[in-house]
Amino acid sequence: MLDNEDLDAVALAVPPDIQYQIAKYAIKKKIHIFAEKPLAANYKQALELARLAKKTRVVNMVDFIFPEIEEWAKVKNIIAKKIYGKLKHISVNWNFLSYDIKNKISSWKTDVKKGGGALSFYFSHALYYLEYYAGKITDVRSVFAHSKESKKGGEVGVDMLIKFKDGIMGDAHVRANDRGLSRHKLEFICERATIILENENGVVNNFVIKVYENGASKKISVKKIGPTLKKEDERVRIVRKNADRFVKACIRKVQTVPSFADGLRVQELIEKIKSRKI
Repeated sequence: MLDNEDLDAVALAVPPDIQYQIAKYAIKKKIHIFAEKPLAANYKQALELARLAKKTRVVNMVDFIFPEIEEWAKVKNIIAKKIYGKLKHISVNWNFLSYDIKNKISSWKTDVKKGGGALSFYFSHALYYLEYYAGKITDVRSVFAHSKESKKGGEVGVDMLIKFKDGIMGDAHVRANDRGLSRHKLEFICERATIILENENGVVNNFVIKVYENGASKKISVKKIGPTLKKEDERVRIVRKNADRFVKACIRKVQTVPSFADGLRVQELIEKIKSRKI
C-alpha cells in the first residue's frame, strides 16, 4: 500500500516491533505518521524513528491519550497555576484486569521482546503523564511482579519510587492482573491541599476530581468536549482530539505533540526502569 498509493499520512495500530518497520519505511517516503504507544520495541528502534522523522520533517504523533481527558487537563491547570501551592508528591495506583490475561491469550502484549509487558504496554501511558504533571524524572527504583497468567512471561505489575527534577517525589503502582478492582487513581499532594483524580470501571470515562483542604473536601466539575456515539468505544472521543490535532498539523506541515520525541523519552524511561530493578 505504501508503494502503490499516494498517501499523505498513515495511522498505525500494530505491535511495536512491526510499527517500527512500517514507520521507518513510511518516513523514507515522506508520509506523516500517527503511531500507537509504545513507539517501538526498544530504545534503539525508537531513537532511529525519532531521528529519521526529525531529519525528514515528517509530522508524527504517538497516541498518549490521558492528558486529553478534560479532568486531567483541569488538574494540570490547577497545578501549573499553583492554586494550592507547589506540588510536592504524586502517587499513581492503577489496577485492572487486562484482556489478554483475562482470556488467557498468548500475544505480543505479554512478550517483553516485542514491546509487551505491563511496563511497556500499559505504564508507558503513565510515564508520559507523570512528566506531563511533575516534570522530568531523574531517578527511579522499581520492583516487577510476574504471574503464570502472563503467557509470554511479561511482568504483570510494577511498583516504583520516583524522583523528579524539581525535587518532587512520587510513587507508582500498576497491576494488570487484578480480578477484583478496576481503578485508576492519581494523588497530588500540594503545599495546601491534596487533589485526587480517579475513576473506576472505565478507561477514560468516569474520572472525578476531589480536593481535600483544611479538613474539608469538594468536588470540581469539568465540562466534557465532544460527543460519545452509541456503541462507540469510550476511548474514541479522546483519541479524536489527538487525531484532529494531527490532521491539522499535517495540513500546516508543523510538528505537534505527543510526538516521536515524547515516545522516545518514554522508551528511555522504560529502559532505565528495567536496569534499576531492586
